[in-house]
Amino acid sequence: MIYAGLISATGLLFLIFKFGIRRVITYDIPIDIAVTALLIYAFAGTYSGMLAAMVGGLVVSITLFIMKRTMHHEKLTLVKVSEFPYRSFRWIGVTP
Repeated sequence: MIYAGLISATGLLFLIFKFGIRRVITYDIPIDIAVTALLIYAFAGTYSGMLAAMVGGLVVSITLFIMKRTMHHEKLTLVKVSEFPYRSFRWIGVTP
C-alpha cells in the first residue's frame, strides 16, 4: 500500500511537471488539495487504499513544498501597460 501511494504520487508529479513546474508551484496548495482528493477518490473502498492515497498525497505535498521554497517560480499578476486595454496578465518571476 505504501508502494502504491509512492507510484501514484510519482505519476501525478510527472503529470504536474508537464504543465511547467515554475508556474505550477505558485499554486501549490490548491494543487495539493486536488491531487489528494483525486487519490482518495481513486483508492476509496478499503483501509489500505485510503492509506495509499494519504501516502501519495503526503509525497506530493512535501515535494511541492520543497520545490516552492528552493526554486525560482513565476506568478500570474495583473500589471499596468502603456497600450490599450492598459492592464494585462503577465507571468512575473518570484525568488524563494
